[in-house]
Parts: sequence; C-alpha cells; structure tokens
Amino acid sequence: AHHFANVMYNVMRGGVFTSGAVVDRNDFVAFVERRNGPVAQRYRPWLDGLPPSIDRADLRQRVHGREDPQLTRLFLDYLPLTFSRRHGDPSRPWNAFSIRVRDTEGQPIVYYEGNWRDIFQNWEALCLSFPEFLPHVVSVFLNASTPEGFNPYRITSDGIDWEVPEPDNPWSNIGYWGDHQIVYLLRLLEATRSFLPGTLNDMLGRAWFSYADPPYRLDGYEDLVANPKDTIHYDVSAADAVRARVDAFGQDGSLVWTPDNDVLLVTMVEKLIVPALSKLSNFVPGGGIWMNTQRPEWNDANNALVGHGLSMVTLCHLRSYLGFLELLLAEPGLTRVEISTEVVDWMAAIVTTLRDNTDHLGGELSDERRREILDGLGAAFADYRSKLYSKGLSGTTPVPTDTFLELCQIAVEHLDDTIRRNRRPDGLFHSYNLIHFDDSSSARVEPLYEMLEGQVAALSSGLLTAQERLDVLESLFNSSMYRHDQQSFMLYPARRPPPFLEKNVIPDSHVAGNPLLNALLAAGEGSVVLADRDGRYRFNPEFLNANDLEAALESLAGHERWNPLVADHRQATMVTYEHVFGHHAYTGRSGSMYGYEGIGSIYWHMVGKLLVAAQESLFEAAEQGAPSDAVRGLTAMYWRIRSGLGFEKTAAEFGAFPIDAYSHTPAHAGARQPGMTGQVKEEIITRIGELGVRVSNGSIRFEPLLLRRTEFLTEEARWRFVDLTEQQRELELPAGSLAFTFCQVPIVYRLTDAEPTITVVSPTGNHTIKGDELGAERSRLLFGRTGEVIRIEVAIPEASILVDEDPA
Repeated sequence: AHHFANVMYNVMRGGVFTSGAVVDRNDFVAFVERRNGPVAQRYRPWLDGLPPSIDRADLRQRVHGREDPQLTRLFLDYLPLTFSRRHGDPSRPWNAFSIRVRDTEGQPIVYYEGNWRDIFQNWEALCLSFPEFLPHVVSVFLNASTPEGFNPYRITSDGIDWEVPEPDNPWSNIGYWGDHQIVYLLRLLEATRSFLPGTLNDMLGRAWFSYADPPYRLDGYEDLVANPKDTIHYDVSAADAVRARVDAFGQDGSLVWTPDNDVLLVTMVEKLIVPALSKLSNFVPGGGIWMNTQRPEWNDANNALVGHGLSMVTLCHLRSYLGFLELLLAEPGLTRVEISTEVVDWMAAIVTTLRDNTDHLGGELSDERRREILDGLGAAFADYRSKLYSKGLSGTTPVPTDTFLELCQIAVEHLDDTIRRNRRPDGLFHSYNLIHFDDSSSARVEPLYEMLEGQVAALSSGLLTAQERLDVLESLFNSSMYRHDQQSFMLYPARRPPPFLEKNVIPDSHVAGNPLLNALLAAGEGSVVLADRDGRYRFNPEFLNANDLEAALESLAGHERWNPLVADHRQATMVTYEHVFGHHAYTGRSGSMYGYEGIGSIYWHMVGKLLVAAQESLFEAAEQGAPSDAVRGLTAMYWRIRSGLGFEKTAAEFGAFPIDAYSHTPAHAGARQPGMTGQVKEEIITRIGELGVRVSNGSIRFEPLLLRRTEFLTEEARWRFVDLTEQQRELELPAGSLAFTFCQVPIVYRLTDAEPTITVVSPTGNHTIKGDELGAERSRLLFGRTGEVIRIEVAIPEASILVDEDPA
C-alpha cells in the first residue's frame, strides 16, 4: 500500500506516459509546431505522412533517416506525458497547482510542467518502468542548461521558463537553479548506461543539443568576491531579443541561436563537461563548491548560505559525476569531439590551474594557496563569461577525448583531497563550510555544524570503502541528529536559538577596544550603537543587515567630528557586527524556525536519500567482494534506516496516516505536508532494489540481497494487476511465492531448494534459463513493452534469502 501511494504521488508530480511506447502523430506534430515553426514547415509533408499511432522506436528510426540534427533534437525533447502538475504542496497556502487531464472537448491532455529541480527526480523513478524514454529525459535535462552551466527555474512541454524581476513583489527573486543539477543528471546518465548500453556512446559526439538562453548575467570574479550575495543581473535587452525570437519562431526562441537564425547545436560531450567546469570554477580547496549564485543548493532550508557558503554536498556529487564521465569517455569508439572554442579555452585554464597546484595534496594547505587556486579557477570562468556575453560562442574546435580524461582525473585528485580534509573527528563529514576573504591574498575556511545531507553525499561520492561507509552510518546513529522518538534523523542537530533579548549584544571587550564605538556612546549618538537600560551595548535595532551599518557609517563619515574615527575603525566595527550576528553562518529557516525543515525537524526526503545511499553502498560492497562483516553491517544499517520510515509505525507514533509519504516531522508535532514530497521517488527506487531487481549492461538480474522471508505468501492468493494492454488480469499465486510488476510485466518469485532459474512466458511458448540473469535480448523486450514477454517466473533458492523477519 505504501509503494502504491509512492507511485501515485510520483506520477502526480512528474506525470506518466500516455500510451506506453506509442506516440500519437497529431500530438507530436503539434509539439514540433509549438517548438519550432521553421522546422515544422520544412517537414510538413513528412510529418503529415506519419501513421496516426507510431511506436517510439519506429519514430526514432524515421527521424534519424532525415539526417537533420534540429529534427532529431526536437524528437529527443518530446515526452508524451500526462497527469503532471506544477510543484506546490497543498498545505502551503501560497502554492497553487492544478492537474489538467482532459481538454474542453474531452480529449486527453499531453502536457507536463514543474519546477526544474522537482520534475527530473520524479522522472528518474518513472523511467524504471519506461526506460526507453531515458535518452529523451537526459536530452530535455541537457537542453535546459545554459552556456554557463546552470539551469532556469521551470520546465514544461513547451520549453523552459525563468523568473523575471517584479519590483513590487517581495517574494520575487531571479536566479539560476544549480540545485540537484549534478547528482540528478548523474543518476539519469547512470540509469541510461545500465538499461540501454551503448546509447550514450552513440550520442556523445552528436551535435544534437541546445543551450537555454535566460537573460541573466553573472558578475566578474572580483565583483563576486566583493559581494557574493548579489551576483546576477537581468539583461532587459537580451530578454527583449528572446521574446522576439519566440514570437517569430516558436518556443525554441528561448534557446541560444546562431547568427543564421537557427538553434545553436553542440555535442553531448560539451553539454556534460560545461556544468562540471562551472562547478570546478567555484571549487575552494579544503572547503567545497562556492555557492555564489542565487538559488544555489537543493535544500530550501539552507538557501541563506548563498554568498559565503561552500557546499561539500555538491563537491561529493561532482566527484562521483567526474568519475562516471571518465568511465564513459574512456570506452572505445570516440577519439575526438567538436567543442565550442570558448569552452575549450575555459577547460584548458581549469586544467592548468589544477595541474599547477598538486603539491599541496595530502599535505599542508595554506589560506594563501587556497586563494591562489580559487583566483585562477574563478578568473577562467569570468574570462569565459566575458567572451560569451560580448560575442557568443564563435565556433568549434576538435578535442581529443584524452583531454577530457585528464580534466576528470586531475579534478578527482583535488576533490578527493578536500573530501578527506572534511572528515570530522566524530566520523561524520562536513556538509557546508564558510569562506572568509580576510584580505586580498587569502581565503579562510570555517566549518559549520554537522548536517545529514553531507553524510548522504559522502556515501555517494565513490571515494569511501565499504567499511568507511559503514563507519559513517554507525556514526550517524550515534550523532545528535538521531531522534530516538522517531528512530530517524533530523537534517541538523536541534540547536537552541538565543532568547530575543540575548540577541544583538556587543561584548564589552569589543566596545572597549573600539574608539569609534566609545566616542559614539559617550556622545549619545545612537545611529550606530547604544546602551540599553541594563547597561548592555547594542547596535541600532533598526539595522536589517551589514548594509544598513555601512550606510550609517558612511553618513557619520560626512561629519567632520566623526570622519577620522570612521576612517580608522570602520573595518573593526564591521567585524564586530558580524561577530554579534553571525550572518555569514546563517543558514536560513533551518536554524531559526521550528516548522518545515527547521529546528528539530526530520525531513523525510533526505531520509529517503540516505536510504538510497545505504542500499547502493551495500550493492557496491557485494559486487566488489568487500569483507563479509562490512556487507552484513551495511545490510543491518539499511534495515535500521528503513524501520524509521512512516509506514513501519503506528499512526500514533507517526502522528499521521502512516502509509502516505510526508514532507517533514517537526519536534513538536506529528508528520506534516502529505504526499507531495520527493521521498516517494527514493522509496520507489529502493523498493525495486529490495525485491532484488538489478539492471546492468542492459540485462536484468534477480539478486535478492535484501529480500525478506516475510515477503513470501504463507498461503495461496489471487493477485490482480494491469497488463501492457491496460487490461485487468488475475493470477493464482501459491504459498511460498510473491509477485510484482516491472515495466508492467508480472514477475513471480517462488522459493526452491534447487539452483536459481528464470522461466520466460511468451506468446510463442516458455523458455527456461539457468541462473539469475535474464539476458540483454529478453530484457530489451521487457524494457520496450513489446508484449513479447507475458510473464517471468523466477526460482529463488531459499538459502539465498539472508534477511530475517526483523532485520533492523
């Protein structure tokens, strides 16, 4: 029942494919017309000549036969999804959403829309059932990224959308959404490589991919350092140009175009490298990825870290991403690839800076060396952006694949060193750090308190051994993030904010050592500092932030009496202000509120991510032949994490209906915000893993490492399911069996005392395979939903079921 609810909510967020792998011609033609009028006009007779209903694989062959990269790009961007709604949790009053299923004439609506960071995570789980659409999802992801390596805010069937300035709206805020980017792209790429081997290799060198063109402009590097909290500006003239293109050509007008009035196309390799370069350009050795663009990280509760925050979460995922790219690009076939010349120069500058600064790896890292590396990386990105904004991308240069491999290898060396430096004495890893530019030649790193998401990222980084992963999980259960009452983990330890009257108190020593503050107090000049009736010193309570203090000091400097003192003690006063308020370390609502993902709160989506990381750690340990103690320990840890989830509890324990996924559980109440949480995606993935379904090299294996004895029926039962033709079916299941569907094909497990076997039931007869692997050919039939596989029966050796009734 919990899995059913998860799948329902996942579909409500991301949609579901209308007719499996069948495409409706009229909808595809309408899609091409909306996106790109000239392409639609060029292929009008060909489009009209398509069959009314056509299999996706057949349409793919016909499109490739036209040998037109623009038509291929549009085909790859086509996702016939329905039942998708825009993001918005129903319990939050400021959110509004709707699910449109049929139009005014009663016809099904083929449409999707959602926040960029939400919809791709739901599509990851959806594609477990529709893996042949993975290349389309990857293409939509890549085509929605910018030449700077970021993503706009929203994505729909019609294309991309971004925020525009609204001066009268206090909630308005423009900015790139770099959150989720690297890890979600990585997971989609990994799934494509597992389900459809060779597909990515065929696409890597193809110029089938576009760039989004939001009219945002990032400041230069020196300006980023000077004010990293305000770094993006809206280019009105560029916005007007985009609007004119959309009016003239269709929704493709929101993409980058060539001077010849066509969408600029680049290779997949370039699209994969650019976001990595973007993150590496903000790499702070020993600290993380510098979050100096608005809307930087996936977790809303930490959005206030934009500016001075360094993300070890992104760094760990970047490390895993680069490791995957290295494996992908090292495969035979592609020896060189065309890359935009400006990107080539950018990449060369990044590699040079990293290569010239390897001597500190594993040794002492000074603040001066850290700043030197950051300056080199940041300047490379700024130079690239300057060329991009002034002249655009000028053309391509052929680049040997060894050049990309060198980038991946040297970058991973640096990232590994930083991950190791961020191991905490308690066995956990730092999640976020702060950067301080104390002078023009140094960059100091200050760690923040422990957070759950950093542990998930470290587990997924690809650096840790099986035993090290087990150590992290054990440390988590011993940490102050563990809530015993819910048997699960808060995002952060429950920190107690100071009472209101204890805030804004300047230490006596800071006042005594600052002649400006002393003189202002003596004169009763209260524009900056004052004494309360208890004799404690406070800054002007009207100040909202350091900008207000700066303005007050500037005003004082205009008076002859105060000018010399302000000149001499301005910086010391600003340092004291930061000491009192700690704005650099302010994370957002996570450290100030008791609701949503605030103080004392469990955020169930992150617990779901931890569950995925624990499961994948176990699978990798087993595949790599890790010591049996580590494998057993990881198995126990997985079930211990799983036992803290809602459906394992009573309604009284969970504080809500346990079957449904919920957003969070605050310390003072039961679970809140039902249903619309990304946790559902994580648990769909782990449920498939619990059932032992593993896919690699295009072939399904049935490997029940986590399967529990209690999953098997103790008496015979009748099972109802929906088959590929959308018909209700029934199947008699004997005692000692269990059943589920995968890609809508029924899979029946039966316990046996013999060796494992697989029986494939097809329209032409049955075929039995020895062992636990289905094979690529039959797996492909199942993935394609062809109907040539009616049912799969798997004999599971009883001795292989290792998980007892109460594994936690």
